[in-house]
Amino acid sequence: MTKKLGNLTLNQVHHGDCNHLIDFLPDESIDILVTSPPYWGQRTSEGTGTEDDPREYLDFLVDTFTRFLPKLKKEGVMWINIGDAYNTPVNWSREDHVYSSLGADKSGLNPENSAYTKNRAKRKAFIDKEIPWLTYGNLLALTYRLVTGLSDKGYLFRGEVLWKKKNAMPEGRCRRPHRQHEPIYLFAKHERHQFRTSPPVKSVWEFGNEKIDGKKHYSRFPLELPIRCIEAFGRTGEDVVVFDPFSGSGTTGLAALKLGCSYIGFEIDHEQVDASNERIQNAISELPLSLS
Repeated sequence: MTKKLGNLTLNQVHHGDCNHLIDFLPDESIDILVTSPPYWGQRTSEGTGTEDDPREYLDFLVDTFTRFLPKLKKEGVMWINIGDAYNTPVNWSREDHVYSSLGADKSGLNPENSAYTKNRAKRKAFIDKEIPWLTYGNLLALTYRLVTGLSDKGYLFRGEVLWKKKNAMPEGRCRRPHRQHEPIYLFAKHERHQFRTSPPVKSVWEFGNEKIDGKKHYSRFPLELPIRCIEAFGRTGEDVVVFDPFSGSGTTGLAALKLGCSYIGFEIDHEQVDASNERIQNAISELPLSLS
């Protein structure tokens, strides 16, 4: 029997723009949102992350998550994993490995390393001389600007987890700290939201990235990340609905099913929709009959 959330099929990724599809979610229907929006200036396909102006990128994300707020249950929570960006060009290509100072001997990484092979946008720095934070080379603080933007729109900012990457992408010679972590922000709709208190949820999670079978998705987070976010809710079961508006390769869905929860995802890239739904259906077929 097909399970539904309003008119949307559960345990499936739906193709389309999340800002359109959010309207089809019933109000107060989602327990846990876990997502990682496309990072600014690194996406080559459709959707957000391709904006020239990082302020437009922030406006889109604030608007999207604000539109989601009525869909979150009173006890629900929202986890957002998002990376920051320097106001510099991003233009690595396969040929650039010969110029790189990366690697142990400073002569570059293997030419097949994703630092060179990832299909990156040819992002340019966005300079506005009237806006001090939009100067060349500045760390744009997009992560913090998103937090304050959502707080101004009615979300309760409940905490920050640092994901310490065991296999962080190496960086070249630069006059700044080399980044080995990303933040995961926790928001809620109401002060008395659901959350696990024993054992307490720690604020530093350490694990590495991982590869997946099938169509590549260079920007996916590892399965361990959504698993920890869902487990932190303190309650699982089919009545717990997990949602990802930027579903990508469907990793949040795999985590939800693994923990016995229900899932719904939105994704604008139809190839990723097909690939992730195949992974999700394979995961469902491996569940005990009582859960599938």
